[in-house]
Amino acid sequence: MSVGYTEDEGNNGLDWDRYTIVGTNENLFRNYLRLTSEPDPRDIRPYRILTQTLAELKKRWKQDPNYHWICDQFKSLRQDLTVQRIKNEFTVEVYEIHARMALEASDLVEYNQCQSALRHLYETGIKGHSEEFLAYRILYLLHVRNRSDLNRLISTLTPQVKNVPAVKHALAVQRAVATSNYHALFTLYSAAPNMGPYLMDHFIERERLGALCTMTKAYITLPLTFIAKELAFEDASQAHSFLFNHGAAQYAASQPNNGSRGDSARVLDCKQAQPRLVQVYEEKTRRVTIQGAI
Repeated sequence: MSVGYTEDEGNNGLDWDRYTIVGTNENLFRNYLRLTSEPDPRDIRPYRILTQTLAELKKRWKQDPNYHWICDQFKSLRQDLTVQRIKNEFTVEVYEIHARMALEASDLVEYNQCQSALRHLYETGIKGHSEEFLAYRILYLLHVRNRSDLNRLISTLTPQVKNVPAVKHALAVQRAVATSNYHALFTLYSAAPNMGPYLMDHFIERERLGALCTMTKAYITLPLTFIAKELAFEDASQAHSFLFNHGAAQYAASQPNNGSRGDSARVLDCKQAQPRLVQVYEEKTRRVTIQGAI
């Protein structure tokens, strides 16, 4: 059967209430297909089988994290839930698990689809990890630099929600970015809870470039070890690789050129490096790609 189903139910014009069915397929796994016509119950797995499918997918992710296959199976699982109009705590669990896997795999498209569905499920009163995913939404909006949606979202938060640890952390990240407080930002990056580091990874390169623009404007030279510590690099060698990859590895005269010991001894020539850093940073801020929509 050809299936034309998009994750945001109804976007392809199908009336899902009209096509609500109870599946009869007993197979644990099936490939995702796009629904373009009325679904056949013989192709859809019932709730009882879907709970077994999720349990098996969780096992397989731990044993062999083949994201391409796992993602396809989760999409078909979500599809079977949708065509049967199953909306309960199990549905929330499916979307939450898939969203976390997508973050781990840097798949913002699938993450966005899961996050969008979760928002609607939470709004109906179904229990889940809503505060955890609220924190992810804040971080995502920081990534895509959507200030209007971010400000609107923050204005709706109650003091109680703002004090939830994950949300409190995300709001602190937002303040650090808004005030260009790179010292606080990279401290928060190193202490991000849950899957927060995976989302922050999508904008941390841009923020490192912004921080370096500020630092090189304020100083004549900067030890690479200081840069590594301030910007949460693993070591001076990683900081050097970052600068080199962006064409800004300009060091003070008579500095060593290679070796891990040499990287620790390097001193950045801020005047020489600054123009290139500004150029790359401006390019990064212009080329934020919104993958999917929340």
